Amino acid sequence: MPIKKQISKKSNKPASRRVAAVRVVRADDAPRRVGFGRAVSNFFKKYFQFNGVATRAEYWWAMLFVIIGVVGLLLAAWFLQPVNLLVAGFVAMMWILFCVVIIVPTWAVMARRLHDGGFTAKLLYVNLVFWAYSVLVPHFVSVSPRVASVVGWLDIMWGIVMLILALFPSKRQNNPYRD
Repeated sequence: MPIKKQISKKSNKPASRRVAAVRVVRADDAPRRVGFGRAVSNFFKKYFQFNGVATRAEYWWAMLFVIIGVVGLLLAAWFLQPVNLLVAGFVAMMWILFCVVIIVPTWAVMARRLHDGGFTAKLLYVNLVFWAYSVLVPHFVSVSPRVASVVGWLDIMWGIVMLILALFPSKRQNNPYRD
């Protein structure tokens, strides 16, 4: 992390007895630490913000929140099913609502994360193609199982590529996406 040092030379003492005071100041491009709370707050504050950057910490804390929410609500619905079907159904509806609410900010934070690594967010369009294929094609076109299997594997491989891109460090110099 780059650090600038400022030396204060203002003193009433003679030059021979003056001691330079050194104060450490963060450089303008030095990243701020982002914890879980701030990352989740930014996740929802920047709901529709697809420009700018998101640090690795901001992205991964937000993804931890998403995973905890999705898996937690799903497991709660599954464990409540034998106890009370009505409550399990309500929790399942909350799970669906949660998934719908986090779609846009998840894409937005991923776009900002790609920008931080120096990549274009247009790479997310490939995810959109796979999503559209999995949602629309089986309902309107009969597809052979082999084609469906190949597309499924391509989707998994593209997910791994996106995971690797999210792991890249921040690109601070010559990054057109930084403010």
